[in-house]
Amino acid sequence: MLIVSGNLEKGRDLEYKNFIAKNLETFRKRAPPGCKLKGVYGTTFNLGRYDVTWIWEFGKFADLDVARNHSDPVTDRLYADEADFYVPGSINSTVLRDVREWSVLPPRKAKKKK
Repeated sequence: MLIVSGNLEKGRDLEYKNFIAKNLETFRKRAPPGCKLKGVYGTTFNLGRYDVTWIWEFGKFADLDVARNHSDPVTDRLYADEADFYVPGSINSTVLRDVREWSVLPPRKAKKKK
């Protein structure tokens, strides 16, 4: 799962909401191969660090490379328009995996005290 969050420019919340409502199906239909847009979410009652969050689902890490290299003139324009809503530097991205697929390192052995 890819989670991308950010903060909107002051006073642009309703404009952003209308932009997403108008274009959400286009973002979904034209998603990169291997990626599925689960949704775009906004914080409620100003609870949270970020104003909006996009949640994407992907099958394997290689799908992220495909998405990064994917180009579609319609979504390229929409993403450029969407980026204008954000406070510069406020975007935060996180990649999450199901805990059953999670790669973890074994605990380090404690060093012996001298």
